[in-house]
Amino acid sequence: MLRRSLLFKLSLTLALAGSSVSGCSIARVRKTKTSLANHSSSTTVAAAGPAELPAPQPNMVVEAGFQSPGGNDNGVLLQEGEAAPDRSERDQSNEAPHPSTAAVDVEVAAQVDLGGELWSSKEGDTVLTLELLEQMAMAQNPAIQQAAASAGQARGIHQQVGLKPNPTVGYFGQEIGNDGTGGQHGGYVSQTWVRGEKLGWNRRVTAQDIAALNWQVHVQQQRIWTDLRIAYYDAVSAQVRRQLAEEFRSVAEQAVKLAGEKLEADVGTRPDLLQSEIQLSEVDLLIQQADIDRSAALQQLAAVCGVVDFGDTTVAGNRDDLANIASQPLFDQESMFMEIIASSPELAVAQARVDRACANLHRQQLQAIPNVTTQLGVGADDATGTAFSNVQVSLPVPVHNSNQGNIRAAMAENTAAQRNVERIRARIRRDLARARGEYLAAAAVVQNFQSRILPNAEAALELIGQGKEAGEFDFLRVLTARRAYFDSNLQFVAALVKLAQVQARIRGNLLEDGLGQSIDYQGSDGLRGQALSGL
Repeated sequence: MLRRSLLFKLSLTLALAGSSVSGCSIARVRKTKTSLANHSSSTTVAAAGPAELPAPQPNMVVEAGFQSPGGNDNGVLLQEGEAAPDRSERDQSNEAPHPSTAAVDVEVAAQVDLGGELWSSKEGDTVLTLELLEQMAMAQNPAIQQAAASAGQARGIHQQVGLKPNPTVGYFGQEIGNDGTGGQHGGYVSQTWVRGEKLGWNRRVTAQDIAALNWQVHVQQQRIWTDLRIAYYDAVSAQVRRQLAEEFRSVAEQAVKLAGEKLEADVGTRPDLLQSEIQLSEVDLLIQQADIDRSAALQQLAAVCGVVDFGDTTVAGNRDDLANIASQPLFDQESMFMEIIASSPELAVAQARVDRACANLHRQQLQAIPNVTTQLGVGADDATGTAFSNVQVSLPVPVHNSNQGNIRAAMAENTAAQRNVERIRARIRRDLARARGEYLAAAAVVQNFQSRILPNAEAALELIGQGKEAGEFDFLRVLTARRAYFDSNLQFVAALVKLAQVQARIRGNLLEDGLGQSIDYQGSDGLRGQALSGL
Protein backbone atom coordinates (compact mmCIF):
# COMPACT_ATOMS: atom_id res chain seq x y z
CA MET A 1 0.00 0.00 0.00
CA LEU A 2 1.23 3.42 -0.88
CA ARG A 3 0.82 6.48 1.32
CA ARG A 4 -1.47 9.28 0.32
CA SER A 5 1.48 11.53 -0.30
CA LEU A 6 4.71 10.71 -2.08
CA LEU A 7 7.63 13.07 -1.84
CA PHE A 8 10.93 12.41 -3.47
CA LYS A 9 13.69 14.96 -3.35
CA LEU A 10 16.94 14.33 -5.10
CA SER A 11 19.60 17.00 -4.85
CA LEU A 12 22.07 16.81 -7.67
CA THR A 13 25.18 18.93 -7.97
CA LEU A 14 26.01 19.25 -11.63
CA ALA A 15 29.76 19.69 -11.60
CA LEU A 16 30.67 20.52 -15.14
CA ALA A 17 34.36 21.28 -15.33
CA GLY A 18 35.96 23.22 -18.13
CA SER A 19 39.31 24.54 -19.18
CA SER A 20 41.52 24.54 -22.23
CA VAL A 21 44.38 22.08 -21.83
CA SER A 22 46.88 20.53 -24.21
CA GLY A 23 44.94 21.49 -27.28
CA CYS A 24 41.74 20.03 -25.78
CA SER A 25 38.78 22.26 -25.12
CA ILE A 26 36.82 21.20 -22.08
CA ALA A 27 33.27 22.07 -22.95
CA ARG A 28 31.03 24.42 -21.11
CA VAL A 29 27.47 23.31 -20.70
CA ARG A 30 24.75 25.82 -20.14
CA LYS A 31 21.02 25.65 -19.99
CA THR A 32 18.76 26.88 -22.75
CA LYS A 33 15.05 26.93 -22.95
CA THR A 34 13.56 23.66 -24.12
CA SER A 35 11.15 23.80 -27.00
CA LEU A 36 9.39 20.57 -26.23
CA ALA A 37 5.72 20.67 -25.41
CA ASN A 38 4.78 21.78 -21.92
CA HIS A 39 2.96 19.44 -19.61
CA SER A 40 -0.64 20.12 -18.84
CA SER A 41 -1.65 18.75 -15.47
CA SER A 42 -5.33 18.97 -16.38
CA THR A 43 -4.99 16.50 -19.25
CA THR A 44 -5.47 12.86 -18.40
CA VAL A 45 -3.35 11.54 -21.24
CA ALA A 46 -0.49 13.85 -22.22
CA ALA A 47 1.83 13.54 -25.17
CA ALA A 48 4.31 16.18 -24.13
CA GLY A 49 7.98 15.40 -24.31
CA PRO A 50 10.45 14.91 -21.50
CA ALA A 51 10.04 18.56 -20.53
CA GLU A 52 7.29 17.37 -18.20
CA LEU A 53 9.73 15.35 -16.11
CA PRO A 54 10.03 16.57 -12.51
CA ALA A 55 13.73 17.16 -13.12
CA PRO A 56 14.62 19.80 -15.70
CA GLN A 57 15.92 18.54 -19.00
CA PRO A 58 18.32 21.30 -20.07
CA ASN A 59 19.31 21.60 -23.68
CA MET A 60 23.00 21.25 -24.31
CA VAL A 61 25.01 23.98 -26.01
CA VAL A 62 28.70 23.12 -26.23
CA GLU A 63 31.07 26.04 -26.45
CA ALA A 64 34.81 26.42 -26.15
CA GLY A 65 36.24 27.69 -22.88
CA PHE A 66 34.51 28.01 -19.55
CA GLN A 67 33.29 30.37 -16.90
CA SER A 68 32.25 29.23 -13.47
CA PRO A 69 28.64 30.29 -12.77
CA GLY A 70 27.74 32.43 -9.85
CA GLY A 71 31.07 34.24 -9.83
CA ASN A 72 32.83 31.19 -8.40
CA ASP A 73 35.83 31.26 -10.71
CA ASN A 74 37.87 29.67 -7.96
CA GLY A 75 36.61 26.40 -9.34
CA VAL A 76 35.87 24.83 -5.95
CA LEU A 77 33.16 22.20 -5.78
CA LEU A 78 30.91 23.69 -3.12
CA GLN A 79 28.65 21.80 -0.81
CA GLU A 80 25.10 23.03 -0.31
CA GLY A 81 25.14 26.23 1.74
CA GLU A 82 28.92 26.59 1.62
CA ALA A 83 30.36 29.97 0.68
CA ALA A 84 32.92 30.21 -2.09
CA PRO A 85 36.48 30.79 -0.83
CA ASP A 86 38.21 34.07 -1.48
CA ARG A 87 40.24 33.88 -4.66
CA SER A 88 43.06 35.95 -3.17
CA GLU A 89 43.56 33.34 -0.45
CA ARG A 90 43.93 30.60 -3.02
CA ASP A 91 46.31 32.62 -5.13
CA GLN A 92 48.53 33.22 -2.12
CA SER A 93 48.70 29.52 -1.27
CA ASN A 94 50.72 26.80 -2.91
CA GLU A 95 47.70 24.54 -3.26
CA ALA A 96 46.79 23.44 -6.77
CA PRO A 97 43.47 24.85 -7.99
CA HIS A 98 40.39 22.72 -7.74
CA PRO A 99 38.41 21.93 -10.90
CA SER A 100 36.26 24.68 -12.30
CA THR A 101 32.73 23.58 -11.69
CA ALA A 102 29.21 24.66 -12.28
CA ALA A 103 27.65 23.83 -8.94
CA VAL A 104 23.98 23.63 -9.76
CA ASP A 105 21.57 22.17 -7.24
CA VAL A 106 18.79 20.39 -9.07
CA GLU A 107 15.80 19.47 -6.97
CA VAL A 108 13.84 16.52 -8.27
CA ALA A 109 10.53 16.50 -6.48
CA ALA A 110 7.38 14.51 -7.05
CA GLN A 111 4.42 14.84 -4.74
CA VAL A 112 0.92 13.49 -4.97
CA ASP A 113 -1.97 14.31 -2.68
CA LEU A 114 -5.39 13.16 -3.78
CA GLY A 115 -7.07 13.95 -0.49
CA GLY A 116 -7.17 10.25 0.36
CA GLU A 117 -5.28 7.01 0.03
CA LEU A 118 -3.22 6.98 -3.14
CA TRP A 119 -3.63 3.37 -4.11
CA SER A 120 -4.46 0.02 -2.57
CA SER A 121 -4.23 -3.37 -4.23
CA LYS A 122 -7.47 -4.30 -2.47
CA GLU A 123 -9.44 -1.62 -4.27
CA GLY A 124 -10.62 -2.49 -7.74
CA ASP A 125 -12.14 0.90 -8.56
CA THR A 126 -8.94 2.93 -8.31
CA VAL A 127 -8.03 4.71 -11.55
CA LEU A 128 -4.37 5.32 -12.34
CA THR A 129 -3.76 8.51 -14.28
CA LEU A 130 -0.67 9.06 -16.37
CA GLU A 131 0.38 11.96 -14.15
CA LEU A 132 0.12 9.84 -11.02
CA LEU A 133 2.07 6.98 -12.61
CA GLU A 134 4.79 9.35 -13.74
CA GLN A 135 5.23 10.85 -10.27
CA MET A 136 5.39 7.39 -8.72
CA ALA A 137 8.00 6.27 -11.25
CA MET A 138 10.20 9.32 -10.77
CA ALA A 139 10.03 8.90 -6.99
CA GLN A 140 10.47 5.15 -6.70
CA ASN A 141 12.08 3.69 -9.79
CA PRO A 142 15.28 1.91 -8.68
CA ALA A 143 17.14 2.72 -11.91
CA ILE A 144 16.88 6.45 -11.21
CA GLN A 145 17.84 5.97 -7.58
CA GLN A 146 20.83 3.84 -8.59
CA ALA A 147 22.08 6.51 -10.99
CA ALA A 148 21.72 9.17 -8.30
CA ALA A 149 23.63 7.01 -5.80
CA SER A 150 26.41 6.49 -8.36
CA ALA A 151 26.69 10.26 -8.73
CA GLY A 152 27.03 10.51 -4.96
CA GLN A 153 29.78 7.90 -5.07
CA ALA A 154 31.64 9.98 -7.64
CA ARG A 155 31.39 13.05 -5.40
CA GLY A 156 33.07 11.11 -2.61
CA ILE A 157 35.91 10.06 -4.93
CA HIS A 158 36.16 13.67 -6.13
CA GLN A 159 36.76 14.80 -2.58
CA GLN A 160 39.31 12.08 -1.88
CA VAL A 161 41.56 12.48 -4.93
CA GLY A 162 42.40 16.09 -4.06
CA LEU A 163 43.45 15.55 -0.46
CA LYS A 164 47.06 16.33 0.46
CA PRO A 165 49.25 13.58 1.93
CA ASN A 166 49.55 13.43 5.69
CA PRO A 167 52.89 14.24 7.38
CA THR A 168 54.83 11.36 8.92
CA VAL A 169 56.11 11.54 12.48
CA GLY A 170 58.68 9.04 13.77
CA TYR A 171 61.41 8.14 16.24
CA PHE A 172 64.99 7.16 15.51
CA GLY A 173 67.72 5.66 17.66
CA GLN A 174 71.25 4.74 16.64
CA GLU A 175 74.64 3.77 18.12
CA ILE A 176 72.79 2.38 21.11
CA GLY A 177 75.25 0.68 23.50
CA ASN A 178 78.30 1.97 21.66
CA ASP A 179 81.06 2.44 24.28
CA GLY A 180 78.50 1.77 26.97
CA THR A 181 76.42 4.84 26.08
CA GLY A 182 72.77 5.19 25.39
CA GLY A 183 73.46 6.29 21.81
CA GLN A 184 71.67 8.90 19.79
CA HIS A 185 67.91 9.35 20.07
CA GLY A 186 65.47 11.74 18.51
CA GLY A 187 62.34 12.32 16.47
CA TYR A 188 61.59 13.45 12.98
CA VAL A 189 58.73 14.71 10.81
CA SER A 190 58.58 14.22 7.05
CA GLN A 191 56.23 15.57 4.41
CA THR A 192 55.71 14.84 0.72
CA TRP A 193 54.98 17.95 -1.32
CA VAL A 194 52.90 17.20 -4.41
CA ARG A 195 54.06 19.47 -7.19
CA GLY A 196 52.61 20.39 -10.57
CA GLU A 197 49.05 20.96 -9.30
CA LYS A 198 48.45 17.24 -9.69
CA LEU A 199 45.90 17.07 -6.86
CA GLY A 200 43.92 19.96 -8.31
CA TRP A 201 43.87 18.31 -11.71
CA ASN A 202 42.76 15.07 -10.08
CA ARG A 203 39.62 16.91 -9.09
CA ARG A 204 39.24 18.41 -12.52
CA VAL A 205 39.17 14.88 -13.90
CA THR A 206 36.72 13.49 -11.35
CA ALA A 207 34.49 16.57 -11.65
CA GLN A 208 33.71 15.35 -15.16
CA ASP A 209 32.80 11.95 -13.71
CA ILE A 210 30.28 13.76 -11.52
CA ALA A 211 28.95 15.69 -14.51
CA ALA A 212 28.56 12.51 -16.56
CA LEU A 213 26.77 10.65 -13.76
CA ASN A 214 24.47 13.58 -13.02
CA TRP A 215 23.48 13.54 -16.67
CA GLN A 216 23.04 9.77 -16.39
CA VAL A 217 20.30 10.48 -13.86
CA HIS A 218 18.52 12.49 -16.55
CA VAL A 219 19.14 9.71 -19.06
CA GLN A 220 17.44 7.23 -16.76
CA GLN A 221 14.57 9.63 -16.13
CA GLN A 222 13.95 9.94 -19.85
CA ARG A 223 14.20 6.18 -20.32
CA ILE A 224 11.63 5.67 -17.59
CA TRP A 225 9.50 8.46 -19.07
CA THR A 226 9.35 6.57 -22.36
CA ASP A 227 8.91 3.12 -20.79
CA LEU A 228 6.03 4.41 -18.71
CA ARG A 229 4.14 5.75 -21.70
CA ILE A 230 4.67 2.67 -23.83
CA ALA A 231 3.25 0.43 -21.10
CA TYR A 232 0.50 2.96 -20.35
CA TYR A 233 -0.67 3.06 -23.96
CA ASP A 234 -0.67 -0.75 -24.01
CA ALA A 235 -2.94 -0.75 -20.95
CA VAL A 236 -5.30 1.82 -22.48
CA SER A 237 -5.37 -0.16 -25.72
CA ALA A 238 -6.30 -3.36 -23.90
CA GLN A 239 -9.10 -1.61 -22.03
CA VAL A 240 -10.49 -0.05 -25.22
CA ARG A 241 -10.32 -3.37 -27.08
CA ARG A 242 -12.16 -5.10 -24.26
CA GLN A 243 -14.85 -2.43 -24.26
CA LEU A 244 -15.33 -2.78 -28.01
CA ALA A 245 -15.45 -6.57 -27.73
CA GLU A 246 -18.04 -6.44 -24.93
CA GLU A 247 -20.24 -4.15 -27.03
CA PHE A 248 -20.03 -6.49 -30.01
CA ARG A 249 -20.54 -9.56 -27.82
CA SER A 250 -24.12 -8.51 -27.03
CA VAL A 251 -24.81 -8.43 -30.76
CA ALA A 252 -23.13 -11.81 -31.26
CA GLU A 253 -25.26 -13.31 -28.46
CA GLN A 254 -28.42 -12.02 -30.14
CA ALA A 255 -27.25 -13.62 -33.39
CA VAL A 256 -26.76 -17.01 -31.71
CA LYS A 257 -30.17 -16.76 -30.07
CA LEU A 258 -31.87 -15.75 -33.31
CA ALA A 259 -30.14 -18.48 -35.34
CA GLY A 260 -31.25 -21.07 -32.76
CA GLU A 261 -34.84 -19.87 -32.86
CA LYS A 262 -34.88 -19.99 -36.67
CA LEU A 263 -33.44 -23.49 -36.66
CA GLU A 264 -36.15 -24.67 -34.24
CA ALA A 265 -38.79 -23.06 -36.45
CA ASP A 266 -37.35 -24.81 -39.53
CA VAL A 267 -36.67 -21.48 -41.20
CA GLY A 268 -32.95 -21.44 -40.48
CA THR A 269 -30.02 -23.72 -41.13
CA ARG A 270 -27.48 -25.49 -38.95
CA PRO A 271 -24.50 -23.70 -40.63
CA ASP A 272 -26.04 -20.32 -39.71
CA LEU A 273 -26.16 -21.35 -36.05
CA LEU A 274 -22.60 -22.67 -36.14
CA GLN A 275 -21.38 -19.50 -37.80
CA SER A 276 -23.01 -17.39 -35.12
CA GLU A 277 -21.49 -19.51 -32.35
CA ILE A 278 -18.06 -19.19 -33.98
CA GLN A 279 -18.47 -15.40 -34.00
CA LEU A 280 -19.36 -15.43 -30.30
CA SER A 281 -16.38 -17.65 -29.43
CA GLU A 282 -14.04 -15.38 -31.35
CA VAL A 283 -15.31 -12.37 -29.44
CA ASP A 284 -14.88 -14.19 -26.12
CA LEU A 285 -11.31 -15.00 -27.15
CA LEU A 286 -10.68 -11.32 -27.94
CA ILE A 287 -11.99 -10.35 -24.50
CA GLN A 288 -9.72 -12.92 -22.88
CA GLN A 289 -6.73 -11.67 -24.87
CA ALA A 290 -7.52 -8.06 -23.93
CA ASP A 291 -7.58 -9.04 -20.24
CA ILE A 292 -4.23 -10.81 -20.59
CA ASP A 293 -2.71 -7.80 -22.37
CA ARG A 294 -4.11 -5.43 -19.76
CA SER A 295 -2.70 -7.51 -16.91
CA ALA A 296 0.72 -7.64 -18.58
CA ALA A 297 0.70 -3.88 -19.16
CA LEU A 298 -0.25 -3.22 -15.52
CA GLN A 299 2.59 -5.44 -14.34
CA GLN A 300 5.00 -3.51 -16.55
CA LEU A 301 3.68 -0.24 -15.15
CA ALA A 302 4.12 -1.56 -11.62
CA ALA A 303 7.73 -2.50 -12.34
CA VAL A 304 8.47 0.92 -13.84
CA CYS A 305 6.80 2.66 -10.89
CA GLY A 306 8.70 0.59 -8.33
CA VAL A 307 5.51 -1.11 -7.06
CA VAL A 308 5.11 -4.84 -6.52
CA ASP A 309 1.65 -5.04 -8.05
CA PHE A 310 -1.23 -2.74 -8.98
CA GLY A 311 -3.80 -5.48 -8.53
CA ASP A 312 -7.07 -5.35 -10.44
CA THR A 313 -7.19 -1.67 -11.25
CA THR A 314 -7.69 0.42 -14.35
CA VAL A 315 -5.83 3.25 -16.04
CA ALA A 316 -7.41 6.50 -17.11
CA GLY A 317 -7.79 6.94 -20.86
CA ASN A 318 -9.94 5.95 -23.82
CA ARG A 319 -9.87 5.93 -27.60
CA ASP A 320 -10.49 9.68 -27.83
CA ASP A 321 -7.44 10.32 -25.65
CA LEU A 322 -5.32 8.17 -27.93
CA ALA A 323 -6.71 10.00 -30.95
CA ASN A 324 -5.83 13.37 -29.38
CA ILE A 325 -2.25 12.22 -28.87
CA ALA A 326 -2.03 10.94 -32.42
CA SER A 327 -3.32 14.23 -33.77
CA GLN A 328 -0.35 16.17 -32.40
CA PRO A 329 2.09 16.71 -35.27
CA LEU A 330 5.83 16.21 -35.07
CA PHE A 331 8.45 18.39 -36.70
CA ASP A 332 10.20 17.32 -39.85
CA GLN A 333 13.04 14.86 -39.42
CA GLU A 334 15.92 17.35 -39.55
CA SER A 335 14.25 19.70 -37.08
CA MET A 336 13.52 16.80 -34.76
CA PHE A 337 17.13 15.61 -35.07
CA MET A 338 18.42 19.03 -34.05
CA GLU A 339 15.90 19.07 -31.20
CA ILE A 340 17.15 15.73 -29.88
CA ILE A 341 20.80 16.70 -30.32
CA ALA A 342 20.18 19.90 -28.36
CA SER A 343 18.34 18.24 -25.47
CA SER A 344 19.73 14.71 -25.29
CA PRO A 345 21.24 13.95 -21.87
CA GLU A 346 22.90 10.90 -23.43
CA LEU A 347 24.92 13.19 -25.66
CA ALA A 348 25.71 15.36 -22.63
CA VAL A 349 27.11 12.26 -20.90
CA ALA A 350 29.36 11.59 -23.88
CA GLN A 351 30.52 15.22 -23.96
CA ALA A 352 31.34 15.09 -20.24
CA ARG A 353 33.50 12.06 -20.95
CA VAL A 354 35.33 14.00 -23.65
CA ASP A 355 35.97 16.73 -21.10
CA ARG A 356 37.22 14.12 -18.66
CA ALA A 357 39.59 12.67 -21.24
CA CYS A 358 40.97 16.13 -21.98
CA ALA A 359 41.51 16.84 -18.29
CA ASN A 360 43.10 13.43 -17.75
CA LEU A 361 45.50 13.98 -20.65
CA HIS A 362 46.78 17.17 -19.05
CA ARG A 363 46.86 15.46 -15.68
CA GLN A 364 49.07 12.67 -17.02
CA GLN A 365 51.41 15.21 -18.58
CA LEU A 366 51.85 16.78 -15.13
CA GLN A 367 52.80 13.46 -13.59
CA ALA A 368 56.40 13.81 -14.83
CA ILE A 369 56.91 16.73 -12.42
CA PRO A 370 58.53 15.04 -9.43
CA ASN A 371 57.28 15.44 -5.89
CA VAL A 372 59.60 16.65 -3.16
CA THR A 373 59.94 14.86 0.18
CA THR A 374 61.41 16.80 3.11
CA GLN A 375 62.38 15.53 6.54
CA LEU A 376 63.37 17.38 9.69
CA GLY A 377 64.75 15.55 12.71
CA VAL A 378 66.10 16.59 16.12
CA GLY A 379 67.82 14.49 18.76
CA ALA A 380 70.43 14.20 21.50
CA ASP A 381 73.70 12.29 21.78
CA ASP A 382 73.93 10.51 25.14
CA ALA A 383 77.70 10.20 24.87
CA THR A 384 78.40 13.91 24.48
CA GLY A 385 75.24 15.34 25.96
CA THR A 386 74.76 17.55 22.94
CA ALA A 387 71.73 18.07 20.72
CA PHE A 388 71.73 17.82 16.99
CA SER A 389 69.34 18.23 14.03
CA ASN A 390 68.89 16.48 10.71
CA VAL A 391 67.46 17.85 7.45
CA GLN A 392 66.80 15.75 4.32
CA VAL A 393 65.34 16.69 0.94
CA SER A 394 64.76 14.12 -1.82
CA LEU A 395 62.99 13.84 -5.15
CA PRO A 396 62.94 11.21 -7.93
CA VAL A 397 64.82 11.93 -11.15
CA PRO A 398 62.66 11.12 -14.23
CA VAL A 399 65.39 9.41 -16.21
CA HIS A 400 63.66 6.17 -17.21
CA ASN A 401 60.03 6.89 -16.41
CA SER A 402 58.42 10.16 -17.44
CA ASN A 403 54.89 8.69 -17.48
CA GLN A 404 55.01 8.36 -21.27
CA GLY A 405 52.84 5.23 -21.30
CA ASN A 406 49.99 6.82 -19.39
CA ILE A 407 50.20 9.93 -21.56
CA ARG A 408 49.88 7.81 -24.66
CA ALA A 409 46.91 5.96 -23.17
CA ALA A 410 45.25 9.28 -22.23
CA MET A 411 45.64 10.56 -25.78
CA ALA A 412 43.95 7.43 -27.10
CA GLU A 413 41.20 7.81 -24.48
CA ASN A 414 40.58 11.37 -25.63
CA THR A 415 40.31 10.30 -29.26
CA ALA A 416 37.96 7.45 -28.36
CA ALA A 417 35.73 9.79 -26.33
CA GLN A 418 35.44 12.24 -29.23
CA ARG A 419 34.60 9.45 -31.66
CA ASN A 420 31.98 8.23 -29.18
CA VAL A 421 30.20 11.59 -29.41
CA GLU A 422 30.14 11.25 -33.19
CA ARG A 423 28.91 7.66 -32.87
CA ILE A 424 26.01 8.69 -30.64
CA ARG A 425 25.02 11.47 -33.04
CA ALA A 426 25.05 9.00 -35.94
CA ARG A 427 23.07 6.46 -33.96
CA ILE A 428 20.49 9.09 -33.03
CA ARG A 429 20.11 10.00 -36.69
CA ARG A 430 19.71 6.33 -37.62
CA ASP A 431 17.20 5.59 -34.85
CA LEU A 432 15.27 8.76 -35.63
CA ALA A 433 15.02 7.80 -39.30
CA ARG A 434 13.68 4.41 -38.30
CA ALA A 435 11.24 5.86 -35.76
CA ARG A 436 10.15 8.56 -38.18
CA GLY A 437 9.36 5.89 -40.77
CA GLU A 438 7.29 3.96 -38.23
CA TYR A 439 5.54 7.17 -37.25
CA LEU A 440 4.66 8.13 -40.82
CA ALA A 441 3.41 4.61 -41.56
CA ALA A 442 1.22 4.57 -38.44
CA ALA A 443 0.01 8.11 -39.15
CA ALA A 444 -0.99 7.08 -42.67
CA VAL A 445 -2.98 4.15 -41.30
CA VAL A 446 -4.72 6.37 -38.74
CA GLN A 447 -5.49 8.99 -41.37
CA ASN A 448 -6.91 6.37 -43.73
CA PHE A 449 -9.15 4.93 -41.02
CA GLN A 450 -10.34 8.37 -39.90
CA SER A 451 -11.06 9.71 -43.37
CA ARG A 452 -12.27 6.64 -45.27
CA ILE A 453 -12.50 3.24 -43.61
CA LEU A 454 -14.45 4.09 -40.45
CA PRO A 455 -16.87 6.53 -42.15
CA ASN A 456 -17.54 3.95 -44.89
CA ALA A 457 -18.02 1.19 -42.32
CA GLU A 458 -20.47 3.36 -40.38
CA ALA A 459 -22.35 4.26 -43.55
CA ALA A 460 -22.56 0.61 -44.62
CA LEU A 461 -23.82 -0.41 -41.18
CA GLU A 462 -26.48 2.28 -41.26
CA LEU A 463 -27.66 1.29 -44.74
CA ILE A 464 -27.84 -2.39 -43.88
CA GLY A 465 -29.77 -1.50 -40.72
CA GLN A 466 -32.28 0.44 -42.81
CA GLY A 467 -32.48 -2.46 -45.24
CA LYS A 468 -33.20 -4.89 -42.41
CA GLU A 469 -36.07 -2.71 -41.18
CA ALA A 470 -37.41 -2.71 -44.75
CA GLY A 471 -37.09 -6.49 -44.91
CA GLU A 472 -34.32 -6.48 -47.49
CA PHE A 473 -31.62 -8.02 -45.22
CA ASP A 474 -31.75 -10.60 -42.45
CA PHE A 475 -30.06 -10.31 -39.07
CA LEU A 476 -27.03 -12.34 -40.12
CA ARG A 477 -26.29 -9.78 -42.82
CA VAL A 478 -26.45 -7.08 -40.16
CA LEU A 479 -24.15 -9.18 -37.98
CA THR A 480 -21.60 -9.40 -40.78
CA ALA A 481 -21.67 -5.61 -41.21
CA ARG A 482 -21.29 -5.03 -37.49
CA ARG A 483 -18.37 -7.48 -37.39
CA ALA A 484 -16.65 -5.54 -40.17
CA TYR A 485 -17.20 -2.31 -38.24
CA PHE A 486 -15.88 -3.94 -35.06
CA ASP A 487 -12.74 -5.21 -36.81
CA SER A 488 -12.13 -1.77 -38.31
CA ASN A 489 -12.28 -0.20 -34.86
CA LEU A 490 -9.84 -2.77 -33.48
CA GLN A 491 -7.37 -2.00 -36.26
CA PHE A 492 -7.86 1.71 -35.73
CA VAL A 493 -7.06 1.40 -32.01
CA ALA A 494 -3.95 -0.65 -32.80
CA ALA A 495 -2.78 2.05 -35.22
CA LEU A 496 -3.44 4.79 -32.64
CA VAL A 497 -1.40 2.96 -30.00
CA LYS A 498 1.43 2.36 -32.45
CA LEU A 499 1.47 6.05 -33.34
CA ALA A 500 1.36 7.17 -29.70
CA GLN A 501 4.19 4.84 -28.70
CA VAL A 502 6.44 5.90 -31.58
CA GLN A 503 5.71 9.52 -30.74
CA ALA A 504 6.66 8.84 -27.09
CA ARG A 505 9.98 7.31 -28.14
CA ILE A 506 10.81 10.30 -30.33
CA ARG A 507 9.81 12.84 -27.69
CA GLY A 508 11.79 10.83 -25.16
CA ASN A 509 14.97 11.44 -27.18
CA LEU A 510 14.87 7.82 -28.42
CA LEU A 511 15.75 6.60 -24.91
CA GLU A 512 13.95 3.63 -23.39
CA ASP A 513 14.44 0.45 -21.31
CA GLY A 514 15.50 2.21 -18.12
CA LEU A 515 15.31 -0.94 -15.99
CA GLY A 516 17.56 -2.73 -18.46
CA GLN A 517 20.35 -0.16 -18.07
CA SER A 518 22.62 -0.27 -15.02
CA ILE A 519 24.48 2.91 -14.11
CA ASP A 520 27.57 2.09 -12.07
CA TYR A 521 30.56 4.20 -11.18
CA GLN A 522 33.81 2.31 -11.68
CA GLY A 523 36.12 5.13 -10.60
CA SER A 524 38.51 5.01 -7.66
CA ASP A 525 41.03 7.21 -5.88
CA GLY A 526 43.83 5.81 -8.04
CA LEU A 527 44.70 9.27 -9.34
CA ARG A 528 45.60 10.32 -5.80
CA GLY A 529 47.87 7.33 -5.37
CA GLN A 530 49.53 8.16 -8.67
CA ALA A 531 49.99 11.80 -7.62
CA LEU A 532 51.57 10.83 -4.29
CA SER A 533 53.89 8.27 -5.84
CA GLY A 534 55.70 10.91 -7.86
CA LEU A 535 56.94 8.72 -10.69
